[in-house]
Amino acid sequence: MPVFDFSHWDKEQGDTLAETGPLIQVVLSMPEALAEFSRNQNLRVPLPISGYALIDTGASNTAVHGEILKELSVLPIDRIPHATPSGVGKAFVYPGQVSFPTLGIAELKMDRVVGCELKWQTSDGKEIIMLLGRDLLRHFLMIYNGPNSNVTLSY
Repeated sequence: MPVFDFSHWDKEQGDTLAETGPLIQVVLSMPEALAEFSRNQNLRVPLPISGYALIDTGASNTAVHGEILKELSVLPIDRIPHATPSGVGKAFVYPGQVSFPTLGIAELKMDRVVGCELKWQTSDGKEIIMLLGRDLLRHFLMIYNGPNSNVTLSY
């Protein structure tokens, strides 16, 4: 089982784990089947988009900033009810593909990703574009080490 440690320490700010939460670098891309279809139709395949995912044990589903899914030319496949601290509503569901470069996981197919408004930037400049929910976390062992300001992931 590969093990990866992610330090949340900034030279200027020190410990950032408590402020930002556990973050991991992600690259979002058009699902491969859709990319292949687009290439066969001589359509443009959008470039992958990089950013960070917040590991969110409170989220049952993985979510991606909706505008990014539009930039990747991915259309919704479903609409589901959802509840957040801001209230209840309905959200579109999309197919997706994500890579975790620091974990060596490339082009992981995701059949159902919730699109929502969640893009923001941390105080140390990291752009959050995804919430990593329990649907993916169930494949990982995670250790949140507050005193050392790091997170350990293993899969």
